[in-house]
Amino acid sequence: MKKVGIVLCFLLYFLSPLQFAAAEEDYQNLFISVGDAMMKTKAEDWQAVDGLVTQLQEDWKQVDKKDSSEAAKVDKALANIQQVLADHEKETMLDNLSAVSHALVAFEKEQNPVDEEAQRQEVKTALTPILEKMKTAIESENASEIESTYDQFLAAWNKKESIVRAQSIPHYGQIETQMGFLRMGLSQEEKDYTQIATIHQTLADAVASFLAGKEVKTDNQDYSLATLIDLLDKAEQDIGEQNPEAAVPVLQEFLTVWPSVEGEVRTKNGSLYTELESEIPVIAGKLSSSGTNMEEQKSQLSKYKQSLELLQEKTSYSVWDAALVMLREGLEALLIVAALIAFLRKANALEQQKWIWVGAAVGVLMSVAAAVVISKVFSLATAGANREAIEGVTGLVAVVMMLGVGVWLHQKSNMKAWNHYIQKQMGTALSTGSIVAMSFVSFLSIFREGAETIIFYAGMAPSISTAKLLLGILVAIGLLGIFAFLFIRYSTKIAIAPFFKIATVLIYLLAFKILGVSIHALQLTKHISTTQVQQLPIINAIGFFPTLETILPQLFLLLIVLLAAGWYKRTNKQLQVSESGSAN
Repeated sequence: MKKVGIVLCFLLYFLSPLQFAAAEEDYQNLFISVGDAMMKTKAEDWQAVDGLVTQLQEDWKQVDKKDSSEAAKVDKALANIQQVLADHEKETMLDNLSAVSHALVAFEKEQNPVDEEAQRQEVKTALTPILEKMKTAIESENASEIESTYDQFLAAWNKKESIVRAQSIPHYGQIETQMGFLRMGLSQEEKDYTQIATIHQTLADAVASFLAGKEVKTDNQDYSLATLIDLLDKAEQDIGEQNPEAAVPVLQEFLTVWPSVEGEVRTKNGSLYTELESEIPVIAGKLSSSGTNMEEQKSQLSKYKQSLELLQEKTSYSVWDAALVMLREGLEALLIVAALIAFLRKANALEQQKWIWVGAAVGVLMSVAAAVVISKVFSLATAGANREAIEGVTGLVAVVMMLGVGVWLHQKSNMKAWNHYIQKQMGTALSTGSIVAMSFVSFLSIFREGAETIIFYAGMAPSISTAKLLLGILVAIGLLGIFAFLFIRYSTKIAIAPFFKIATVLIYLLAFKILGVSIHALQLTKHISTTQVQQLPIINAIGFFPTLETILPQLFLLLIVLLAAGWYKRTNKQLQVSESGSAN
């Protein structure tokens, strides 16, 4: 299996300013699609992978190949991906995506050749003199001069790091790690110049190794955001246990892992990337110094840990979440169909019920057709950079619809209100004096609920695997089959109110979750700001994220639910009083 580090390496390479500046043709969309597809494959979000691969192939068709020999290799790699895509085998897919990455890199280099030796000379001219000055300052133990030359080195590195990153990710990681260690050593109140000298020498050796074009072996570890989170959590625990010395090597490990994961952080939150890269070494240095406010350092680490947790993949939905959507909508449609058949039974016209089922079947077919169309449009629209934003907006639309349906269910939980609703539907059919009208009522009830179900699933689908989604639908269909039998056979004896009350509670819970997940998706794409609330946890099961931007809308949702519940309770009470007065 290809490691996360490799994924991020390609992303960093593809997104490097050097590559874009040198390219005669802009291949950014190809590179981003490959990187996104690799990350979504690791998350086993196969629907997203399918959309990204489709987008990648369409974008590749638009590229001018210029009689390229490397273009045929890209074609072959893309064809292989298409062959294995349906198997949903994560490791195989990652291998093939990696092959596409290599082929695209080779194609880009062929189309836009780069003089790597000249670029290394640029790096040498920019960095080597400063390293020599820093060595002299360290030997003289001149702290202010060391810090001054380090700042000069950092400024020069920021201008040339894209060259190193493009040519050798391992060298880039080594240099970045030693720079972090050096910053940590300079942040200590009681500086260990022997240690600083050792770090400086390792840094100089890493730079020299790159300039010589040497190969560097990688550890092939599967690093991710979760790795960084675990390390910060461990450091925070060590400080809490009054053992800050133990937290220092943990943060050193953080700096070692950081180059493999920084690309993902930079892509999702540029300001957090800058802050972590500059502040983690400083915190480690302070932990090694006397007189440091340890609670302050612990609080800072806690903040960074929560920030990284918020960058992780969005909350996924469960099989039961998927089942609830169809079960809820299916129940409503079934009750209408069952009421129509019950009427035919009372009218001794059961032979006509086939027209009810014909209407229902047409409604199902129309819903399936609409689902196919929306699915195709959604897959294309959500491929690439706009995916998270469209997912978020779609989820918010689903929440609004769910809220409306939930209020409707709450209203129908009153038995008298439900009976009135059914009588109205029946009356519409009977007034025409036609069985066709009853069939049309059946069709509309199924198609309406089918359309709503599609919207709900469109909001959920990006955050649930295809397997779970299909299993949830199958579970719902099985339960609906049981309910259909009971409703049709015992329609006059079954109490409807409990079904609606349970469905009401569940739909509000699901709406709460989708609202949080959708806003969080928009936060990840920077369409909505993120204001953290450190005292609160992340609760993935209900889509709760500790940010003001998610909490306030969710509280508003709960307020609407409570107001609706109070209003219907008061209305029903007045209705009962009115009916009691009329009876007297």
